[in-house]
Amino acid sequence: MLDAATLDSLAAAFAALGRLHREAPDETALRGFRDLIEDWPLAALEPEGKDSAAGPSNAGPSNAGPSNAGPSNAGPSNAGLPSAGLPSAGLPNSGSSSAGPSNPGPSNPAPAGAAAVGEAGTADASTRTRWHGGTDAGRAATGAGMEQIRESARAGETPEEIRRDHDLLYGDTAAARVAPYESVHRGVDGLVFGEATLEVRAAYQALSLQAPKLNQEPDDHIGLEFDFMAQLTLQVIDALYGDDAARAEKLMTHGTDFLRDHLLAWAPQMLDLATQHAQTHFMKGVVLLSIGALDSYAELLDLPFERP
Repeated sequence: MLDAATLDSLAAAFAALGRLHREAPDETALRGFRDLIEDWPLAALEPEGKDSAAGPSNAGPSNAGPSNAGPSNAGPSNAGLPSAGLPSAGLPNSGSSSAGPSNPGPSNPAPAGAAAVGEAGTADASTRTRWHGGTDAGRAATGAGMEQIRESARAGETPEEIRRDHDLLYGDTAAARVAPYESVHRGVDGLVFGEATLEVRAAYQALSLQAPKLNQEPDDHIGLEFDFMAQLTLQVIDALYGDDAARAEKLMTHGTDFLRDHLLAWAPQMLDLATQHAQTHFMKGVVLLSIGALDSYAELLDLPFERP
């Protein structure tokens, strides 16, 4: 039986990470993410082995999101985090001119602010139930990622330093240390806009979603694929609260296929490379949190997560 609280936690994590893979945060978003990392929606094993999955710490600011947003308000909200300085990962509805992700049907107003956890899904960070799933290895990656984000704050890493690392890592202003596109890692020629790109585009279109710069930038950026899983998950939640079990199951089957045939087929290797090449604690944290999130969703769906 599908559990909306678990799905909500996964949607929040994938939405946040999708944004951070796509674009580095500005000062406001960076501060918000650091402040709310203790409310990360997925359980973690701390580096020293101490389980940090006791539950949310309620450490976030009171304006981190819509307070006590219950299931009745769920509607397909704007998947992701419409925070100041942390732009949408993309995937507007097909034909939509919106710059941010949106889903069919009514949506709750997007809360303002810089909270980088908690604005995707049906609950804010201070009220969300942290999901305790995932393997020990995945939970350890999540714990290590959280510690890297803390270390980023302790080291005083600036938005400029993080942006430079993000650019060098993914090739926004230079040759990529780690290509963030599925087609590069899976295609025979190692080029963008390969067969994988078209397959990913079709998966998006099945949910009436599309990449924000269609035919200009590849659809299979890791940030867009993470955002797709977040949006799909929110649609599942909406179906559950609408008592449409058949649609929820159909969407989950689509999500299972996408996770197995796409993200799990290349992202673990790509993220492993990124942990080796990232220069800032912040980007290392984002990568490790991404490994933990993939592990958590794979474990929920009983899919193998093969690490390098």
